[in-house]
Amino acid sequence: MSSSQANSSNAQETYLSTSEGGITPASVIAVGAVLSGLAIIAVSLRFYVRLVRVYAALGIEDWLILLSTILTLGMGLMMIIGSALGGLARPTPQGTGPKGYLSATNDAEILTEKIFWAFDLVQCFAFGAAKLSVLFFYRRIFRGKLFEVLSTAMIVVVVLWTFGFFFAILFRCGTQFWALWAPLKFLLANCYASTPMFQAFCISDVITDVFILAMPIYWTSRLQMTLSKKLAVCGVFLLGALVIAAGAVRLAIFIQQTNNPYLNADGIGHLTTEIYWSMIEMGISVVAACLPAIWPLLSKVSLESMVHTVRSMFSLESLAQSASSRSRGKPGANGGDDSERGLEGSGSYERFAGGLDKASTQDSKVYAIPMQDLERR
Repeated sequence: MSSSQANSSNAQETYLSTSEGGITPASVIAVGAVLSGLAIIAVSLRFYVRLVRVYAALGIEDWLILLSTILTLGMGLMMIIGSALGGLARPTPQGTGPKGYLSATNDAEILTEKIFWAFDLVQCFAFGAAKLSVLFFYRRIFRGKLFEVLSTAMIVVVVLWTFGFFFAILFRCGTQFWALWAPLKFLLANCYASTPMFQAFCISDVITDVFILAMPIYWTSRLQMTLSKKLAVCGVFLLGALVIAAGAVRLAIFIQQTNNPYLNADGIGHLTTEIYWSMIEMGISVVAACLPAIWPLLSKVSLESMVHTVRSMFSLESLAQSASSRSRGKPGANGGDDSERGLEGSGSYERFAGGLDKASTQDSKVYAIPMQDLERR
């Protein structure tokens, strides 16, 4: 073999690996396994507490987080398999010449691109189900017309967000799916520029989490209770701040990468980094969504007690306003109050602190819930 042929052969075998953030095949497997395991443990404890400790019926929020956990497990398995088969966190082939990376590919890059595409499709529903689980959990605690409208609007937004990005990723190359794992020049020729779409996904993910996290804070701040109690109730909901922090880290890393995605032509490194941090955020999302439900294992105060406490505070505030309004009317006129007549035959209500058996629905914003309705929830 001539020296020129040897040099050509050596050039074709050059690779580039930036080891983005120190991510290695072993760390990819570790993150996929550990975060999947934590999600499974958190959801198992959640179901244990609901079914065994408090004897409460499962709600839609529980089934949604179970779905999210199953999808999270699938994401973790993709990471483990992709790394074990020699794909994720491996060096990227560069080909020959300054633009050789546009045509160069190998089995590791093809495998990484296939896993990246499948991973992104699954994570849309995994994140969406986790967000919906939290929203439906809120709806089990808070009541009122304004909250119903806002929470319903957020549910619609999350559903549209989930399906919108799912189909945007699915048909990134139209029906030319092969282009997704072909050499880069074919992807650029057959697919739309995905950088703005992925940036929008990460940004909107953090924004929706912020809105979801902020929703109960406003209603809790309106309660007639001491500051310490308000902080305690808010603290349970603010556990979701962990998800926002993880999402913000992923967003910062992704934007840093996509400012110049072809600066170092480390395709495998870029895709592995995105998968890596998405898995971290997803695992934290499931655990954070389950922490309020497994609180009885960590504290003497159960989730159901917290729910009853928050509802009773809303109802007592409503009762006080209603009583004040009646005191300005005629004595003995209760029989003519339509809202109180509406309580007749509605079933027993929870007995709240202070010996009150019923709470008036005079305040259209907040009200108590019949015991039989609470039990069904």
